[in-house]
Amino acid sequence: MEYLIAFLVGISLGSFYNVLIYRLPRNISVIFPSSKCPSCGHRIRWYDNIPILSYLILRGRCRYCGDRISLQYPLVELASGALAVFSLYRWGLTPDGILLYSFFSALLVASLIDLRFFIIPDVITIPGTVGGILTSPLRAETPLLESVVGAVAGFGISFVIYIYYVKVRKMEGLGFGDVKLLAFIGSFTGIYGVLSALFLGSLIGLIYALPSIIRNRTVSFAIPFGPFLSLGCFVGILFKDFFYKL
Repeated sequence: MEYLIAFLVGISLGSFYNVLIYRLPRNISVIFPSSKCPSCGHRIRWYDNIPILSYLILRGRCRYCGDRISLQYPLVELASGALAVFSLYRWGLTPDGILLYSFFSALLVASLIDLRFFIIPDVITIPGTVGGILTSPLRAETPLLESVVGAVAGFGISFVIYIYYVKVRKMEGLGFGDVKLLAFIGSFTGIYGVLSALFLGSLIGLIYALPSIIRNRTVSFAIPFGPFLSLGCFVGILFKDFFYKL
């Protein structure tokens, strides 16, 4: 029953995360106005805004204009529900579980925004980094010193990479938004999370980009790195015990 409750809370919060993903990069208030169809502008009623269920009932189309609703909406809700269940399973109903669920949720929102707009909003990463450090005394997983070291390492290592590409290679190999994202990751997961994000994220990103590299015979194209850093961090945390045994 507790996992069911966690899943229901997670998908409900996931509905709000969809609002953040749509509105933050467009500089629209996340409170007002109420949600509306982006195609016809009709206000979405509460019964058409029930997480996952409304999408299935409406068969993925707006009730009023019939335009297709992005599959992103139920997938984000499902992902949020899964993260809530995972956090409860891994850390229980503890400060670690609640705060790390919030952290993973922020990574989810930042990743989807970066994937679509090639930006990572400062409103997520900067307050998130401060929050990660301030809440570290409440977390057994990442105490204060480890949180501070992680944030500094996340910013410092990625900033050196950023400067190298900009000053030496005269190109942007790592966006400054990614630098701030890694500081945020470090504040919650310590230096282990930063290294997981960099190494596993780079590996996953390479696998993703490999077909394009082979097809176009060039590496001169841009991909959003934030989603891969976030996924690398999550995979590192997911298999932390396994990696520590290696």
